[in-house]
Amino acid sequence: ARRPGAAAVKVPLNAPDLASGLEEQYVLDALRSGWVTGGAYVERFEEAFCRLTGRRYAVACSSGTMALWVAAKALGLRIPREHEPEVDFLVSGAYTCDAVANAALSVTGQPPAILPVEAQTWGLWVNALASWLPGIGAHWKVAVVLAHIYGVPARDTLAIRTLCQAQGVPLIEDCSEAHGAMLNGKPVGSFGDVAVFSCRGEKLVSGGQLGVALTDDEGIAKRLRQYAESGLPSHRVRYWSTVAGLNAQAGNLHAALACAQLERLPELVKARVERHAGWRQRLAGLPGIEFQTPHGSPVWWVTAIVIGPEFTQMRVHDLAAGLAEAGIETRNGFYPLWMLPHVGSDALIGECPVSERLLEHLLVLPSGAGVDGAAQDYVVSEMLRLSGRA
Repeated sequence: ARRPGAAAVKVPLNAPDLASGLEEQYVLDALRSGWVTGGAYVERFEEAFCRLTGRRYAVACSSGTMALWVAAKALGLRIPREHEPEVDFLVSGAYTCDAVANAALSVTGQPPAILPVEAQTWGLWVNALASWLPGIGAHWKVAVVLAHIYGVPARDTLAIRTLCQAQGVPLIEDCSEAHGAMLNGKPVGSFGDVAVFSCRGEKLVSGGQLGVALTDDEGIAKRLRQYAESGLPSHRVRYWSTVAGLNAQAGNLHAALACAQLERLPELVKARVERHAGWRQRLAGLPGIEFQTPHGSPVWWVTAIVIGPEFTQMRVHDLAAGLAEAGIETRNGFYPLWMLPHVGSDALIGECPVSERLLEHLLVLPSGAGVDGAAQDYVVSEMLRLSGRA
């Protein structure tokens, strides 16, 4: 609901495209089937993600955050028992969604080890990881989380995979913002020991609240399933869990919505890519405006710009507030993980100037359904007006 006194939204930030009729058809079909939790659409959803990524196994989860939790548990990370020397960690770039920190704290009892990101695609920087990994203690168990930010494949994906393989460290590929993106002719989601996707309502593939974890390893797949299904060892067993899993199962109605979106994925990606091109065209030549560097074949889930003082002396947060008064929704960048109050700077490994700059200067532009050329023109005109350039 809109806050009292807030301006009516003229240009939404990231509305999903649900207007084809297929989404309604599939959701009604799922509802009429009588299957609400589990069901045929959950199985179709898993199969569709296997086709999308080329992976052998998929486990649908209730959210992308739960998929990340399940992945970490399936890879053997845990909270060590009292007096055990082992210390378990997730390792992550500083600039990513706070779900990574929350999953790390829940699974291991420790905040993630937070490393710098590179300045082009804003993914985990391989040099920082290469400096840190060889120094981990003999009793440490770690898994690396590599996120593809805003739909752009991370620049150092291949190098990080090679490094993790050489060190015997599992890699979790966080593809929550990159459905359909490609790198070196392969889909994102095919590079990690486990890959996770989110299908939250505003994602490129919208399922309301939904996620999935994928792998090629049969043993990992069995553990993914068990941790996502209340710790039960099989579908034939009730009320006898053998590990401390959670009820993270996907709903059939959510899966039905996502199945329709997955069938339309090429169309949805095409629209985002064209929208991104529209932003680049309209903002070309303006001083102090930087775009994320493309790598591989991005899907541009959202378009983010970095706004420097050459464009305006306004704080980006103040510019965003002015745009909101004009009915334009935008979003700031991620808070670097160490700034979260339940994480803290002790988890930070090295300096992270890129993440700090993105927090201060990044603005996510309207990128979802309904943002046509006229809407983009209106946004740019308001940006120019507010910055004194009109």
